[in-house]
This record gives sequence, C-alpha cells and structure tokens, in this order.
Amino acid sequence: MSCALSRRRFLAGSIAMLGASYSRPVWSNAAPSPLPIPTLIDGTSGEPVDLKIRSGTWSFKPGVETPTLGFNQQYLGPTIRTRRNSDLNLHYENTLTEGVAVHGHGLHVPGNVDGGPQLEIAPGDRWQPALSIVQPAATCWYHSHTHGKTGQQVYRGLAGMIIIDDEMNDSIALPRRYGIDDLPVIIQDRTFDARGRLVYSLDDASEDGWLGETVVINGAIAPVANVPAGKIRLRLLNGANARFYIVAFADGRSFHKIASDGGLLTAPVPLTAMEMSPGERCEIIVDLSDGNAAELLTLFEDEFDEDEEGAVGDLRDLLRRSKKPLPAPSLTLKVDRALSAHTAPLPETLATINRPKQNEITRTRDFLLAMDEGGGKGHGAHGGHGAMDMTINGAAMDMNVINERVERGVWERWRIRSNQGAHPFHVHGCSFLIERMEGAAAPPDQQGWKDTVVLDDDDWSEIIVRFDHPATEAHPYMYHCHILEHEDRGMMGQFTVS
Repeated sequence: MSCALSRRRFLAGSIAMLGASYSRPVWSNAAPSPLPIPTLIDGTSGEPVDLKIRSGTWSFKPGVETPTLGFNQQYLGPTIRTRRNSDLNLHYENTLTEGVAVHGHGLHVPGNVDGGPQLEIAPGDRWQPALSIVQPAATCWYHSHTHGKTGQQVYRGLAGMIIIDDEMNDSIALPRRYGIDDLPVIIQDRTFDARGRLVYSLDDASEDGWLGETVVINGAIAPVANVPAGKIRLRLLNGANARFYIVAFADGRSFHKIASDGGLLTAPVPLTAMEMSPGERCEIIVDLSDGNAAELLTLFEDEFDEDEEGAVGDLRDLLRRSKKPLPAPSLTLKVDRALSAHTAPLPETLATINRPKQNEITRTRDFLLAMDEGGGKGHGAHGGHGAMDMTINGAAMDMNVINERVERGVWERWRIRSNQGAHPFHVHGCSFLIERMEGAAAPPDQQGWKDTVVLDDDDWSEIIVRFDHPATEAHPYMYHCHILEHEDRGMMGQFTVS
C-alpha cells in the first residue's frame, strides 16, 4: 500500500512540474457541463428539513442515465445551512429496500443523534434527529454510515454538505454568496462500465480501498463554474471512498487555505498545492481579479511512485521522466465580469484557537490500525469481504463491544499509527487539535480544528481531544479509518462518553 501523505512536506515545492507530467483515464469527451450546485436548504428556523433517501438516475455523461442514490435528489443531497446556537431538525425517510444509517460528519452532537450504525433506518421507516448546533462555523457533511455497506451507499450517492455559520464568520470579510462566490465542491472518483453504470464491489476492492478512474465534482465530469472577477471561496470536500488527492491549479497559482474540518484557521495559509484525505474538508480562497480562468486539478496521490519519496529533487526527477501530458481540469472557474465581485482584502487573522495546557491533558490512549493477511478471518459481521483482516488494537468492529470508555469534558491525548500504509483516522462527536502528524509537527494548514488526521507506518500521529456530549452504550461514538472499504471490513471501534 502506498504511504499516501509521506510526501506532504515537499509537494508544494514541486507543483510547478505537475502540469507537464500527470495524466489519468478520461471517461467523457463531451463538452463541459455547468457545475451542479446542490439545492440550499435553510435549517436555521428549526422547521423540519425533509430528506428522502431515494434511488434515482443521474447523467454523469450527457445522454447516459446512471442508476444512483440521493437525498431528495437523483445524486448526492442538498446543502443544509444552519447556525451556531440554533436547532437543526432533520427528518429522514428511507424509501430504499435496504437499511441506511446517516452520520452527521463533523457535528458536535450526542451519540443518540450522531447517526452511527446503531441508528440504521429500516426500509420504509423514518428517523427524526433534533440537533442542537453549538459549535463554531464550519463545513461539515452527512453521509451513509450503514454497517458493512457504507462504501457502496456513499459510492452510489448518499452524501451531502452541511454549512454552519456563526457571528464570527459573519463579521469577517469572506465570500459567502452560495453558488456565486462561495461554492460547494464535493470531489469524488468513480469507475463506469461501457453502459455508464457505476462499478463497485467491496469484495473486489484492493487493500487501498476502492479507487475510481474518473474524478467527478458535485456529480459532474470536468464542469465549468461562472464566477465573479474577485475572491472565490471553495468549500472542498474529499468525498472519495479511498482516494487521497493532491489539489492544485494548472497555472501553479497560489491560493489561501482559510479553514479545515472544524472551522476557520487562525490565519490564512498560502499554498500552491494541498493534499486531502478521504473525509477531509478544506476551505480555500482563490483570487480571480485578473480575469483569467482558473483550472483546478485533482491529482491521484497514489499514482506517485512510493520509492521516489523523501526529497524535492527525487519527485521532480520522477515527474520529468514520466513526460505525461497536462491532465484535464477537474473544475474550471471561468470569470463573468457581469457578476458582482468580492474584492475586499483577505483578512490577516481569522479565528482564535485556545489550546489546553499540557497539565490539563489527563490520559493518553494508543490506537494501532492493522491490515494483516488473514483470508477474511476475524471480521465478524464483515467475513468474506476481501483477504485482509482490518483491525484497531487487534479488534475488528463488533456492534456488541464497547472498545473504549471516555470521561466527558476531559482532555486526552490519542496516539495513532498504522502497521501498513496511510489511513485517515476519523473520530465522531468532536473536533480535535493535531499535535504531531506522521511523527512531525503539524504544518500550519493542519493546526486548526480537525476531525480527521492522517497516519502512516513511519511514526505516530497525535491529537488532543475532549468530548463534551454524552454517548451511551446503546448509542456510542465511532472512531475508524475513513477509507470506507477499511471501515466496512472492520477497521472501526466504539466508545462511550459519560
């Protein structure tokens, strides 16, 4: 398995070479389509937000109807907007012939409304969680979390975005006109057969998970968005099952990362390239005041040779030798000067992050994510899914076992690593702070609030975390690898907070 993020520290220095060296299969040669913008639903009033879990068909390629799943719509779901200190009432109705659990990824809510696999909605049934939103402004999302079926249900379309606003975010001069200069960008990769149907099999997934061949943005292949000639805010969500992406612009232009999973950073971080693991969210600002179009590239990190890692020169040599053509952009931002532009300077400071003192961190827990050749042994309910045992601390996911018990309101240090390859480790019900990432200090763009941290088999990643909401044995929280096939094969545990 490729050690996906071990090159994080020097990718920015070599991005200028990417455009001349990278290619991947292109499924559609059709004319560019407009960027689909999911319907925006205002959930701040407390009125119920109805979300019908349904089957449908979606045209990834014009004229080709692909069977899909979605919330209210044919593929994916609407964007739900809410605010800090308001109540969000979601009314799910499952019209499918299989059960579905829906997780509010990134939300700070109690276990009984978190949407873990214990809260599966039976076919024809409903679930109506009432969520008290108490956290700062952030880009979160909701997606299937069905026991053993998360990968295939998300792959077919069961995912959508949640945007949380607050007074601090309102007071900062940032683009915020949804669909105009504040764009949801859900990045996924999919494989299609000759008839345009989605190809997916948990049993046939590799040890890296299910890797698609074609990038889709909000369900479209290489779409175009008309945007103002000013600052544009992209709310990037890596909604892939397993892919680690490298995000950059074809002309090598810089952009500023302003927020991570759990909200705003303390200050904008300038970048020319950025890696995103599955489940991760990044808000970036790109300035198009020059009137030139910006082509967003989404590169497959695993296509880099793992033997060439470790130095800028090595990566440049690899790219130079490959001599591959410039890839098609995943998304093109095309300037329309008729649109009113956001031209205010980018704020120098964004948010205040208060870190706990070392003497406030009262306990350390270790987690080892392991992939062992086991012929499917030890999977429990996951038996038969592939030829590897997927475990955390030697145990595969068991719905009847509580793996950890955590005290509410107490800071802890969690140390996590893997025995093989890179994994995005996600924790429910909280945001945490990264102290070390793959053995090194967290880079500036990873020093904000997070709910996903990357680890590999080179060294420990360390987070400091506190849980402020209860999670009972009947409705515990999850911690797991966010490569969905790893999760479905057992790389997940349960914990209570009391």
